[in-house]
Amino acid sequence: MEMIGRTISHYKILEKLGEGGMGVVYKAKDIKLDRFVALKFLPPHTNSSGQDKARFIQEAKAAATLNHPNICTIHDIQVDDGQVFIVMELIEGETLKEKSGNLSIKQAIDIAIQIADGLAAAHEKGVVHRDIKPENIMIRKDGIVQIMDFGLAKLRAAESRINRLTKEGSTVGTAGYMSPEQVQGQDTDHRSDIFSYGVVVYEMITGQLPFRGVHDTALAYEIVNVDPPPMASAKPEIDPALDAIVLECLEKDVYERAQSLKQVAVDLRRYKRESGKQRASRITAAGPRVRSPLAVSSVDGKSPEIKLSRRYIYPPWIIASIFIVISIVLGILYFRPSSQELQVIRSSILAPERSSFFMHGGGHLALSPDGRILTFIARDSAGKSALWVRSLSSFAGQPLIGTEGAEYPFWSPDGRFIGFFADGKMKKVEASGGPVQILADAASGRGGTWNRADVILFAPNAASGICQTSASGGPVKTLTKFDSLRREDSHRWPFFLPDGRHFLFLGRTTKTGAGDQDLIYLASLDSAEKTTTILPASSNITYSAGYLLFVREQSLMAQAFDAAHLRLTGDAVPVAEHVQYDPSVNKAIFSSSENGMLVYQTGIAGGGRQLAWFDRGGKRLVDVGKAGDYLDVRLSPDSRRVAVALFEPQSRNYDIWLYEFQSDVWSRFTFDPALERFPVWSPDGSRIAFASSRYGHLDIFQKSSSGAGSEELLFESTDGKFPTGWSSDGTMLLFTSRAGLKTKDDLWAVSISKERKAFPLLQTEFNESGGVLSPDRKWIAYQSDESGTNQVYVRPYPGPGGKWQISTTGGTRPHWRGDGKEIFYLSEDGRLMAVEVKTSSSAFEVGQVQALLAVNLFMNIDGSAYDVTPDGRRFLLNTLVEDITSPPIMFVSNWDGELKKKRRTD
Repeated sequence: MEMIGRTISHYKILEKLGEGGMGVVYKAKDIKLDRFVALKFLPPHTNSSGQDKARFIQEAKAAATLNHPNICTIHDIQVDDGQVFIVMELIEGETLKEKSGNLSIKQAIDIAIQIADGLAAAHEKGVVHRDIKPENIMIRKDGIVQIMDFGLAKLRAAESRINRLTKEGSTVGTAGYMSPEQVQGQDTDHRSDIFSYGVVVYEMITGQLPFRGVHDTALAYEIVNVDPPPMASAKPEIDPALDAIVLECLEKDVYERAQSLKQVAVDLRRYKRESGKQRASRITAAGPRVRSPLAVSSVDGKSPEIKLSRRYIYPPWIIASIFIVISIVLGILYFRPSSQELQVIRSSILAPERSSFFMHGGGHLALSPDGRILTFIARDSAGKSALWVRSLSSFAGQPLIGTEGAEYPFWSPDGRFIGFFADGKMKKVEASGGPVQILADAASGRGGTWNRADVILFAPNAASGICQTSASGGPVKTLTKFDSLRREDSHRWPFFLPDGRHFLFLGRTTKTGAGDQDLIYLASLDSAEKTTTILPASSNITYSAGYLLFVREQSLMAQAFDAAHLRLTGDAVPVAEHVQYDPSVNKAIFSSSENGMLVYQTGIAGGGRQLAWFDRGGKRLVDVGKAGDYLDVRLSPDSRRVAVALFEPQSRNYDIWLYEFQSDVWSRFTFDPALERFPVWSPDGSRIAFASSRYGHLDIFQKSSSGAGSEELLFESTDGKFPTGWSSDGTMLLFTSRAGLKTKDDLWAVSISKERKAFPLLQTEFNESGGVLSPDRKWIAYQSDESGTNQVYVRPYPGPGGKWQISTTGGTRPHWRGDGKEIFYLSEDGRLMAVEVKTSSSAFEVGQVQALLAVNLFMNIDGSAYDVTPDGRRFLLNTLVEDITSPPIMFVSNWDGELKKKRRTD
């Protein structure tokens, strides 16, 4: 069909600009806005394909999320007479393919920096292009570079329907520019773009491709198997430092490849600054100035330690020296011969730049089964935490998109997936990045383990037995039962032995506060109810290189264990001292691999939390009491007292305590051995509702705030639940109910009357929690993840009616001001926000949004990290005591060498 001269919607088509495999592009005039744009249609011969249409729409959705000067802007997506088309920014210029051959090295570097900037912005949004080539890069007349055609892009967090369009096993991309994983039909992530980017830059600088097979099969073989020659072999004048930057992008192994185009852009800018005569004169005068990524400190206690740091640009002789050192170290790490005389190599791994290792709750790290990759939780300066992966042969780590708030990671046996806990669920994600999948409910997970039959064992909460589910999700079965005679209250930290049938776990009791009655048990999938006591201990436990590893009194102990006959064969001996241990969860910070690699952190567990008053300007007014393990901060209506959940080391349990500000007196409010949390004051301050696990699941109770009398059960069910707010007339209590995978978290209420009738307020396929009523009881504020991330919404109560989203950068834990004219919440980056609102009988209006505070809060799941006085002028915050800095992770290879040598000597 002839398109020139037609008017579609309010766009008049003027001329055809080009045609490719994924679309035909026309120049058009936007009649309504009086501007020129580009319209991209599916080519006529594929317009009937539903898959091509879906991929075409996917391009628009992927690119429309991006806003960067080096990415082509998407204005709109429309359908006309069955034809889908995208309205894009019209770019006047040439493609890089047309421009190539006329570029100096300086011009090529400038273009390379801009491409890296644009792709880095896309990668930060979770968008992978997957077809980077010169034809998809436009250079405007003003020199600005823009990346085009996200037709093969894959959003990491997209729904499975979209993911199937670019599924694993499909080879996409353009021959010559594809990564090795694309050529082999494997799943790809942002590092595939980095490889293709390297090909484009290599070709820009040298004028030829790094892989030059005479036909597609030969070309594919070279991409997968043949290392590209240095660029200097084509152009001898090319600086080796520039060569090193580009060749790192072309590494076959995704973990050895450059991990971030943002860092590549930094390296290129640094090279650009340091190039030329000025750089040469400085080098001649002062010699090379280099910061090595390997700073040696201790081999077998004598040689220097190896500190892995970020990448830098080095002169060739430094690169060669580092390569030799790394080759020796990796040879020892990954090709361990049977000789027992190998040295123990100790090194330290630093936290990512401007971040710290998250250590609360006994640390959150795990070595892959082969010991090559470390995953850990890192927290940035805003208090936001996420899962990272780092190859031990690389200088940098990579965060995994969609893992915010992750805890207690564990690996699949093939090293492809990482399981973890977040948002009250157990989840998994590919170590190379990709969509996150929910596997099971886990309100407060206490460890997981994964065998080769894709069975996962996990502890879903702090007061459960060990449960079993499939690695693809599905029914959950409880395997272990508490020994009531020993007063056990928790089974946690399961660990599969090499046979994949037997597993170890910690059985915790309430007999004493010292934990000397806790035991490590051995059980089997075939008869989990029959357990064997292995040894007394009160920590997590792993098996590595013929030993069980666990912690006693901050010493990491190793005890020889015969995995074939399932028995101990020696005494426990110390391996490392001063290992961090958190008694509140009975977990020490260490992990080991199957082949004798070990990581751990030293020091004393974090100093807990400090309650502190702040004003609206962010000024810290006064600290409240002393530091402690606090959760769930709730002020009384008159702001004279606060109720918190406090961990007591002697009982090893959370109970609710009350603190009176004027008299500076703490008093214990709940006394049951079960977990008690989530206090909420009645409007007149006479009662406190809370959640207790005394019946095996969290149920809702109330008690007089004076402490007199006994607790009264308000609502019991098999679903976990906890109170979030009380209506201003005292007749109704709101709570969050965890119904399961189908409806997830829902908003409920229970009437405070003799009937105690409970009823749902909002049930959807999304997670809704934290419901609180406005003072006039006409509106309900809550948080929901319906948009893909938690945001704060307001609805009419009891309904019906629409809803208003009042947060824009993520939002949790809403609170109303006493007069209902302001809503407070925590943003995704940890800031305390205030939103002005205007309400009437049926209208709701959102006013000015203001960031009040940016404090390092303890952001635990569900519980309130802050509360506000009725006038909205003072805030009581649960702040973290420890600084953002954290000790490095200690890495030890062949850690068992000394023990074997000592045993032979003995």
